[in-house]
Amino acid sequence: MKRVRAAVKFVKNSPARITKFKKCAELEKLANKGFLSLDVCTRWNSTFLMLKAAATYEKVFVRYEEEDPYFAIELNGDKMPGVPEPEDWDNASKMAEFLEHFYKLTLHVSASNHCTSHIFFHQIADIIVLLRAWCGSGDPLRREMGERMMDKYNKYWADHKSFNILIFVAVALDPRYKLSNYIKIATFEMFGDIKGEEVWTKMNTTLTNLFQEYVKLYGPTEQEVQPDDAPSFEEDSSESFMSSLIAKRMRMNDCGISITPSKSELEKYLAEDNEANNSKFNILEWWKVNSSRFPVLSRLARDVLAFPISTVASESAFSTGGRILDEFRSSLTPFMVQALICTQDWLQREIHVNNEENKELLANLEEAVLQELSDLSVTNAKSSTSAGVRITIGD
Repeated sequence: MKRVRAAVKFVKNSPARITKFKKCAELEKLANKGFLSLDVCTRWNSTFLMLKAAATYEKVFVRYEEEDPYFAIELNGDKMPGVPEPEDWDNASKMAEFLEHFYKLTLHVSASNHCTSHIFFHQIADIIVLLRAWCGSGDPLRREMGERMMDKYNKYWADHKSFNILIFVAVALDPRYKLSNYIKIATFEMFGDIKGEEVWTKMNTTLTNLFQEYVKLYGPTEQEVQPDDAPSFEEDSSESFMSSLIAKRMRMNDCGISITPSKSELEKYLAEDNEANNSKFNILEWWKVNSSRFPVLSRLARDVLAFPISTVASESAFSTGGRILDEFRSSLTPFMVQALICTQDWLQREIHVNNEENKELLANLEEAVLQELSDLSVTNAKSSTSAGVRITIGD
């Protein structure tokens, strides 16, 4: 890791080195739109981007070492890690492959423009499958990384009685999955047959109990519910009496003993077919449209889906507040600060902001800057020559 980082840093330290490196890439016929990026040591996601970009330029670094003798001299100097070896590039590729899964996971759970609580179950399930595959790998590096991360995973998820069961409630409120066989099989795959059965039972019980609590808070009162066998005299009497009589008899069994109780919102929701799973599905829009059919359950879904999985959203809010509350606006009232922050968030909501680096755009900007610097140096050289001639003539 240190040798690859030192090689990237050496190339990016000078515009002349970048130009020479790109010429080596052209000689190697490497058609890669992205370019090298130097990482921040305390941010592993930037390390992943550095390794992924550097691994594609392995052959270019070998040629560059032949073209620039100072490359090996500086990297092999005192307190320097040395020139990257073939094994280093192989390990860099493996590490980039390993970190890529967590990089994508981080992007998914750190999103702030849409809800994330219902996707965390799927991300955790994918992680356990990935780690098990790496633990059983024949490659020593993959196996070692997988085993070390499996220990971390077990620290938080092996004890099925201590983690937050609300994660499973959130995925049950996703109309594409609900409490389907897919979720049940995934739960058993994550925890095994014995623990998986306990988690599955706990998931169903928690969802039912939580729904009952919301029924007490937001369900219709007895005064709002009109008895089915009490006709309404405000309507047409003949229609009201007949419809009431038929409705009552349809609910009775053949023996005329019991009346079948109506299904709750939760039972109706779980009994319906799952929605199609596609990338354009908007879970909040679905609950908004179906709130008239599930008034109580939609309130539960609204509250559960509002929970962010990561702290990125709150950290972003503090960063936004810091930009608004500068030394010139420090006397703003809390009401005005909230209005400014919320208005800015609402105005930017429809604008898709891509936090990833556009490597092609950065490469084009670097080429433009290098060309401008080259033209500027040529202009300065000509000016110096002209000035020298004038001085000679003047003397």
